[in-house]
Amino acid sequence: MVEVEKIELKVTTREAGRRIDIAMMEFAPFHTSRTVLQNLIHIGKITVNSKKTKPSYKLKVGDFVEAFFPPPEIPQIPAEEIPLSIIYEDEYMIVVNKQPGLVTHPTLKKTTGTLVNALLWRFKGETQPFIVHRLDKDTSGVIVVAKNPETQRILSAQFKARKTKKTYFALVEGVPKEVKGEIDAPIARNPQVRTRMDVLNWGRRAVTTYKIMKKFDSWALLKVKIMTGRTHQIRVHMRHIGYPIVGDKIYGVRPIHPLEWVDRQMLHAAVLELYHPITGKSMNFVAPLAEDFKNALKKLASFREVGHVQ
Repeated sequence: MVEVEKIELKVTTREAGRRIDIAMMEFAPFHTSRTVLQNLIHIGKITVNSKKTKPSYKLKVGDFVEAFFPPPEIPQIPAEEIPLSIIYEDEYMIVVNKQPGLVTHPTLKKTTGTLVNALLWRFKGETQPFIVHRLDKDTSGVIVVAKNPETQRILSAQFKARKTKKTYFALVEGVPKEVKGEIDAPIARNPQVRTRMDVLNWGRRAVTTYKIMKKFDSWALLKVKIMTGRTHQIRVHMRHIGYPIVGDKIYGVRPIHPLEWVDRQMLHAAVLELYHPITGKSMNFVAPLAEDFKNALKKLASFREVGHVQ
């Protein structure tokens, strides 16, 4: 139900001299263990210069590494009756306004309570959901899911070719000095904490643009667009420029004026533009803000004194 993830790497002086199985741990999906990675090397799913190699191979500057990471083997996924807000649906795909707190796809540790479980219930066994892209658990908003492998392939190709356009709303700590701006900073997995991404000079290029939509005392509502689709991109970039997203438990900082009534990152995927996988028609999907996000904005608008809510 999840597409195979492909990673390409041109080896630099940073990776050179390291065993390929150790070096690739920084680029592999979160769920990939070193044992799994070594097996992928053995069976030729990870190659160097288009040739099979061994886990002990030491990388050289200029080597081209190509890796195909399959999704984790997860036990039978049960269908669950979980309420969903449907924006659009036809025989090829379904577009959902995902509520905060809902994981997109099951993992080895969590096989229930996800968007996939909910869609299996909705589809009643007639088809399966095929994930095209993801939203973080606590990010709300528009997400498209294919109903067959071919549709998944076509839509995934659009995302990779940057033919889709994604617009988010983000409530951030502090107010940027400029009304609008661009962040062009490479992102890579943190070598010490594999579940965290950071701006690192050896990372993949990531570009984010933002525009202030509304200013509050010590916060700002931004409209954010991403030109690339790196893991945690907006959260990492906003932290990088000093305006982390309100409520972000990983990339946030201890705010001067905490909002105790916010219990998740205030990030919402508001608009997704893509081309229909069969007709080629341009489509524009809009997801209304989640209730907690709307309530946060209302409370901020009612501030009379910094740090106090009416």
